[in-house]
Amino acid sequence: MKVVLLDDIVNVGEAGDLVEVKRGYARNYLIPQRLAEPATKDALNRLELIKRAGEAKRAHRMSEAAGKFAELADRRLMIQMKAGTQSRLFGAVTSAMIADEISRQFGVEIDRRHVMLDEPIKHLGEFTVPLKASSEVTGEISLTVEAERKPGELEQRLIEQDRAEREAAEAAEAAAAGEAAEEEGPEQVEAAAEAAETQEKYEEHEQAAPETEPA
Repeated sequence: MKVVLLDDIVNVGEAGDLVEVKRGYARNYLIPQRLAEPATKDALNRLELIKRAGEAKRAHRMSEAAGKFAELADRRLMIQMKAGTQSRLFGAVTSAMIADEISRQFGVEIDRRHVMLDEPIKHLGEFTVPLKASSEVTGEISLTVEAERKPGELEQRLIEQDRAEREAAEAAEAAAAGEAAEEEGPEQVEAAAEAAETQEKYEEHEQAAPETEPA
């Protein structure tokens, strides 16, 4: 069946192309999804308009993809997999898996066909994964494939990281307080000591004063 494509279809053609496809594919998918229409006389007369609309859609998609690639440039994707001896995986990391994990971890939706793996990743390690929407729109994302942790191991790692961060913050605060004290002159230190002594004597006096009964 001959149809006019209304949008770019991978391995079929671009918007405005007149192509021959199976009738079921056209009737059950392309036409209901508004990706194509039957090659009527009216459709053929509108080929130029359809091509221009397709170019506008294509430019928008490329601009969107470029923005997403830029957002991912400084990110590191982490994927945990079961692994055996010599760091070999039980299974493999695929383009579809990487696209799904990018969406789950960063909230960025990208087409799995834009993840350019020469072959699935089958061992642990660090990788730079190319991203490509067109010859002009490219990017990359850093990927770490690590061994799957036992239940509770990740939580313990986060607890230890939080503890280390708190200890570092306390140490920095103490160091800042020490520097501030060193900057104070002898007069300020003496005045602070006298104020503390006066406060202490006042509290002792208050404790020693007899309590009076209410009238």
